[in-house]
Amino acid sequence: MSDLHTAPAGWYPEPNGTDGQRWWDGTRWTEYATPLSPPPQAQYASYGRVPQAQAQYAPYGSATAARVAEGTPVDTVWIWLIVVLPILPYIPLFFWDFESYLLQSMTTDPMAQARMYLDPMYLATTALGWLTYGVLVWFAYLDMVALRRLGYAKQFHWAWTFLMPLIYVIGRSVVVKRQAGYGTAPIWVAITLYAAGFVGLMVWFFAIIANFMSTTMESYPAI
Repeated sequence: MSDLHTAPAGWYPEPNGTDGQRWWDGTRWTEYATPLSPPPQAQYASYGRVPQAQAQYAPYGSATAARVAEGTPVDTVWIWLIVVLPILPYIPLFFWDFESYLLQSMTTDPMAQARMYLDPMYLATTALGWLTYGVLVWFAYLDMVALRRLGYAKQFHWAWTFLMPLIYVIGRSVVVKRQAGYGTAPIWVAITLYAAGFVGLMVWFFAIIANFMSTTMESYPAI
């Protein structure tokens, strides 16, 4: 200011030339001052913490899963046995005289039902079902051990086979794919076999029922 004593009250540059402004009350400089630049950010003590503004956070759900070496096998002999063996107990059903079973169930003979349960194909189906169930649980355990030896850090637990072998096949394939990048073929093969077995069983069952109804109707005298 060329003539400080004639300047009106207001904010003026610091008289000592530093950055900022100071209040001139019209007659003298006061203690009120304002900086022109923001104050420096506070320094954080180094206790192993990183200032929030500098911290780098990974997006939610983007944690990198453990990976196996390139070319690590994703299949074992055990997983393919688990995929194929569940259809084994259905085979004797197609050789079981189910029509005779239904006819005997309609008789008044008290021993008829007992004879039905002694049918060789019925016994074979029941025995194969329980045997296959136990073997599949054992194979799932062997498959999990084999994956661990191949270097997979995570494995789908073999005990899920107690609920259903297909559950283990799906869970195991998903866990393997997360670590190897591929390996879902057992899922699709197992689903295909389950679907084909179910359709075949339904066709067989309805064919038996249709033939049984036809035989039953023919046994009644014509009116």
